[in-house]
Amino acid sequence: MLVLSQDYELFFQRSGSIEKCLFEPTNMLLDFADKSGVRVTFFVDAGMLSRMQQLSPTNASMAKDLSRIQSHIRSIHDRGHEIGLHIHPHWEDTRWEGGAWDFSATRYQLRDFSTDEVGDIVLRYTRLLNELCDGNVTTFRAGGFCVEPFDAIRDSLLQNGITIDSSVVPGAVLKDENKGFDFSNVPKRSWWYFDESPLIPSANGRFLEVAITPVVLPFRHYWGRAIDRVVGRQPAGVVGDGSSKAIGKREIIRRLAGAGRVSELSIDGAKAGRLVSSRVRRQNRKIWQVMGHPKLLGKSSLDLLQKFIKWKDIRRFESLSGCASAIRAGEDLAARE
Repeated sequence: MLVLSQDYELFFQRSGSIEKCLFEPTNMLLDFADKSGVRVTFFVDAGMLSRMQQLSPTNASMAKDLSRIQSHIRSIHDRGHEIGLHIHPHWEDTRWEGGAWDFSATRYQLRDFSTDEVGDIVLRYTRLLNELCDGNVTTFRAGGFCVEPFDAIRDSLLQNGITIDSSVVPGAVLKDENKGFDFSNVPKRSWWYFDESPLIPSANGRFLEVAITPVVLPFRHYWGRAIDRVVGRQPAGVVGDGSSKAIGKREIIRRLAGAGRVSELSIDGAKAGRLVSSRVRRQNRKIWQVMGHPKLLGKSSLDLLQKFIKWKDIRRFESLSGCASAIRAGEDLAARE
């Protein structure tokens, strides 16, 4: 089974345009899906929609862009793909100045907000997406994989009917004070139930974690990315025209020293080549969750994904909620791998 998930969002240093970061690459993905039978779960950055909605009454250009994005999301849903909740709460503090988004001095993680603020964010963001896809939002991915402390959002997710999480990459670690996570001790599985935290399995948990498939990057990967950033170029000819929020020096040094090489299996331009690596070819899984971001789609990403599908002889394609339904129905999907 292949689950393809995508984080539908702008960049968070220099945002880039909605044409190049959202519309153009997403439409490429949708055309690929039509031809291949793949179903995609798009985790929509609802904070972006909320902030644009707040500014639209006094900004005609913003109102027009918001309407175009909303129509695009509806078309994604109408074509049979899934819309999931993606929360980057820094939009609560983001300013529109001089015709561009200013992301400086913003709170990146939900744990930076009060309990009441978190409840309000989850409610508002979920309502915005439900209005665009007939109230079918049941899946969640934390922005930057910053899902902890989960107890800050647990009750709000339950109250809004969201019981499927996909924020965990088993074995991955990011040591950054603004957007860090540590999944080094989670189960090396494709899925598990949990209740209090996705890092702690619970057989009778009300939530289901459908993990993103991990992959070990080669040592040279982060050196290549460092060079890309120094010379100001996007890797592998990605479609998006913005720039990413930088990580801290501590994590940069750690990565260049060879740590932090467990990452997500992805169709993003800089990582798509790992789909056809020998390490991936040797693995035997019943569920592969490949993720990515439309803004980071590379010129060869979809060709590599098609080759991956052929090499692994994948014949079943599900949305994230479709995969969860199969798990909950008791299908043999090899929880331990």
